[in-house]
Amino acid sequence: MLSVFFLASCGSEEVVKDEGLDRAKMVDAKKAYDAENYDKAKSAVEYFLAQYPKDVEALYFYAQVLVATDQLLKAREKANVILEIDPTLPEAKAILGEVHYRRKEFPEALDLSRQALKKKPELQVPYRVIGEIYLRQGKVKESIKVLSEAHHLAPTDVETIKKLSAAHIKDKNYKEAKKYLDIAMERDDHVPGVHFNLALVYANQNNGPKAMEHIDRALEYYMNLDTFFWVGKARDTRRLIMRKYKIKE
Repeated sequence: MLSVFFLASCGSEEVVKDEGLDRAKMVDAKKAYDAENYDKAKSAVEYFLAQYPKDVEALYFYAQVLVATDQLLKAREKANVILEIDPTLPEAKAILGEVHYRRKEFPEALDLSRQALKKKPELQVPYRVIGEIYLRQGKVKESIKVLSEAHHLAPTDVETIKKLSAAHIKDKNYKEAKKYLDIAMERDDHVPGVHFNLALVYANQNNGPKAMEHIDRALEYYMNLDTFFWVGKARDTRRLIMRKYKIKE
């Protein structure tokens, strides 16, 4: 997700150091995004774009953060900025595909995502969008195939791992789901969505204590992030696990 920048002319050591600090902000932004800390991700990428307002990959990443927080109009604005820089860039169509997906306009999302991939097959996000749409449509096997390609293109992308593991859970292949969730845990064991999916895996493997361990961690992290929808979802899932395994507080 990070761009490599080249100075137009040789500068002082201080300039090079400042550029390194700016680039570190993008690393921080990606880590925060993976951890579902979207406010921190947004702040970090905004700092970076203040220095490099026409960096396409930063704009592309910023749009993903905006989509994740349902700021769809602002995400569309970033697509328009990219189009102003170069109307042929496929990143703009990839962003618009995400926006249409969030609006549940699946035909448009599929069309734009496929157009983006036709122009630039190494883009990872359109594969994820297509895979998520297939999963929502009940095309689980097709979803796994496309999300696996997204994972291949970006093996450490936690958002894709969450979706791919969800597809395997839907397919009742809990062993395969856990394999991917373990990869995410090795990268960062504080991601609430990873713990949520692990709770589902263990609940379906008849391991009530482990399911409770992970749903409790998911709930804790969601509460710290003030992610209200997922706090409610985690609480509901926790109650179901307690009921299934007759676990008392």
